[in-house]
Amino acid sequence: MATYWATACVYVLFISTSFHDVINYDLEIDWDKRIYIAIVSVPIILIGQIRNLKFLIPFSASANFLIFMTFGITLYYMFRDPLVYSDKPLYAGYKTLPLFFSTVIFAMEGIGVVMPVENEMRTPKHFLGCPSVLNTVMFIVITFLTIIGFFGYADSTIVTIQ
Repeated sequence: MATYWATACVYVLFISTSFHDVINYDLEIDWDKRIYIAIVSVPIILIGQIRNLKFLIPFSASANFLIFMTFGITLYYMFRDPLVYSDKPLYAGYKTLPLFFSTVIFAMEGIGVVMPVENEMRTPKHFLGCPSVLNTVMFIVITFLTIIGFFGYADSTIVTIQ
């Protein structure tokens, strides 16, 4: 429960901060981030009340569409200028390993929905095994995260962590 609560807090904060930055800049207003947290929390709490997974399909489908769209936009902005690899170290050092592991764990936190999805499937035996739904989806997710991570690193300027 603590993992899901903490993850939900991070998501709400991330979404609210993004809305805060974009809306306050575009509309030239000065709302506090807490107002956006309250606004974002309402639909999240309402969606969280849905107990049957089949009713979440439209939300999941729209989220997947937005993720693919964001993936494309991110790659577009990454490849506008030529990528430079010569100024990037191959290994950032031991000090950044906790940051790496926490990022990977956060990116893979959806593993907690494995059991409910398997329990709701018409044929649960297709969920696990080889090839399976879980293996296929995880391969796609890891591929996308690797592509964005690699090219994002190549496109970034190095920030030294003290």
